[in-house]
Amino acid sequence: MKLLVNAKIFSSKRPQSILIQNEKIIFIGDFKDINISNDSLEIIDCKNNSVLPGFIDGHCHPFETISNLSSIDLSNESFRSKNDIYNFFNNLKFNQDLKLLKFHGFEHRYLNSDLSLKFFDDLNINIPLIIKHRTGHLIFTNSLAMKYAKLNIKNLEYPINSMEIHKKFSDLSSENYYYNLKIYNSNLIKFGYTTIVDAGASNDILKFEKYQELKSAKSLSPNICFMIGSNHINEFQNINNNKELFIGPTKFMINEYLDILEIENLLKKHLIYSKNDIAFHAISSEMIFKIIHILYEKLSILLSDRNIRLEHATEFIPEFYLKYQSKNLFLIYNPNFIYDHGDFYIENQDEFEIGSLFNLAESMNKGYNVGLGTDAPFGNYNPFRMIFTALNRITKNNKIIKSETKINIEDILKSFSINNARAINTNGTTGSVNIGKNADLIILNNDINSLCDDSEILNTKVIHTIINGKSEYKSC
Repeated sequence: MKLLVNAKIFSSKRPQSILIQNEKIIFIGDFKDINISNDSLEIIDCKNNSVLPGFIDGHCHPFETISNLSSIDLSNESFRSKNDIYNFFNNLKFNQDLKLLKFHGFEHRYLNSDLSLKFFDDLNINIPLIIKHRTGHLIFTNSLAMKYAKLNIKNLEYPINSMEIHKKFSDLSSENYYYNLKIYNSNLIKFGYTTIVDAGASNDILKFEKYQELKSAKSLSPNICFMIGSNHINEFQNINNNKELFIGPTKFMINEYLDILEIENLLKKHLIYSKNDIAFHAISSEMIFKIIHILYEKLSILLSDRNIRLEHATEFIPEFYLKYQSKNLFLIYNPNFIYDHGDFYIENQDEFEIGSLFNLAESMNKGYNVGLGTDAPFGNYNPFRMIFTALNRITKNNKIIKSETKINIEDILKSFSINNARAINTNGTTGSVNIGKNADLIILNNDINSLCDDSEILNTKVIHTIINGKSEYKSC
């Protein structure tokens, strides 16, 4: 049994004790009311620091994050011309014995000209080259990489849609996989993540079985919610869930060019076939409108009580959809994108009011169900950077993307925990610190109630992570 003493369960300012037996919280209250011998207890002194429910990353891509640990980060490079790219690669020092040269975080939309396969061949890099766009949706390669992956460029548009070829290139980039996996898991528990949601639109049974192997080998500590790619729903008829690895919503990534009738037919077929919750890649205001209109106006009789998730909800306009805010509609925002990509938005956002991007404050104010996801590796997955950015909306270059409505830290932490739990139907067992719930807890190095300035959030750290009652991380 574990006993946490001097624990300030956020947002309470009163120290309490938390008793954990097996995987559950069985007592919260005054230490003097615990009638158990100290000899049978593992006592953890929280030193009047904050105790929170473990963070739930509502939207991430674990295998991509693992892969990127063997990849060169281009997110801080500003390529304004083809010549900038030539110069970067001409000056790049790398091991010529590598089987594959990988990059991520590339942004090409500042350029006034297109990039072709020939352009990357002309860089004269005699190694298969894979460059992932910062969104993860596009891949640039040279011909050596195409040949190595046994792909014919004549059958593909360039740059290449990552969903079409992702698995091919994943197989090529498995070097250092288990080493990187160890680093990734260490980062997750160090950051206090107790549940993560794999939101891949192409998730299939083979990927799920890989997670089963990792959980069996205890290589990934957090609980995992696995979204099912919409094209693979028929592969998951006989899956047994457990709290450490369980099926989440069906994930749709709908082509922006489909009209309303085509989308309606697609979703109607799915709603008849499956009772599963549904999640949508939903960035543009046009796609958000199509999804909401079709589901709630055309197909509402088929929805039942299932959760509907809008992933990213980048251009969601809260005042437009007030009649649906009492429904099981969840907005899974990525406020860390304001930090990671905000400077790009400032330069390039023309058609949508930039202050309304990732408008979680107004969405909360109007009563929507709001959750948070990092979208790692395409967004920073340091939770305290996420919290700080949600509060202040400051970009990497210290520019502010203003919002009309302010948000408080308590609402952000709820979005990072209990709201995310509701969005994956685990709020009965996770997402808050309550008697009877799973012991998924984190202890901070401070009392987050008492911070004098928002910037102190960036110095906040997790010093202890408990998942399913087990201590998975303790700071030195």
